[in-house]
Amino acid sequence: MQSLRFYSLVAIAAVGLYGGSGLVGSTTHAEEWVGHTVKLAGRNVSCGKAEIMLDNSLPSEGGAGDDFLILNPTMINKQPRAVRLFVFSHECGHLVVGDSELDADCYGVKRGVMEGWLDRKGLREVCSSFEGAPETDTHPSAARRCRNLDRCFSTYLAERDAKRAKETAQNIMQPPEPKPATAPARKSTISAWRCTEPLQLDGKGNDPISDLIVEDAKTAPHCR
Repeated sequence: MQSLRFYSLVAIAAVGLYGGSGLVGSTTHAEEWVGHTVKLAGRNVSCGKAEIMLDNSLPSEGGAGDDFLILNPTMINKQPRAVRLFVFSHECGHLVVGDSELDADCYGVKRGVMEGWLDRKGLREVCSSFEGAPETDTHPSAARRCRNLDRCFSTYLAERDAKRAKETAQNIMQPPEPKPATAPARKSTISAWRCTEPLQLDGKGNDPISDLIVEDAKTAPHCR
């Protein structure tokens, strides 16, 4: 990948440029620096601390300098959503992994899989955006890149699914949180020393205590 220099004075050798880094609704004609974040295909995207420039005169959809990205709003808007996001991620990849186009492709795939915007359909759209290009001094052939894309996608998809399975297993194994302590429920019945009303004795017996025991025994079976 060649570095991109000050575009208004020196012609840029845009390297690592791919179909689709769409910026919605931009009408930029001259260079415009937009900061570290830009809205692309409905998502706010960024590449660490890299600055982002928009320029409709760039002869491709996007490119990467030593520490910045440059995008052509007119060209990138013509690409499918997944391709736009992939191109941005690919160009960002150059700032992370270096000049290798295949490594930057892999970086873009990983970002798409982990962020959830790249599926098999989107991968096919990315591959189609290479338009069957032959090998050049700066880029591998479309066939090589497509094979590399498929390999990277399978790898990162397996990693993502394994990570999700591990997280699910950990959640299942987590002990349930203890419920807050509550006061014991009150019994619906209350035990009592006696279950009958005070017994009445007629005073005719010779032994009042014995008479009381006899009367009390008559009701004992009905007590709870």
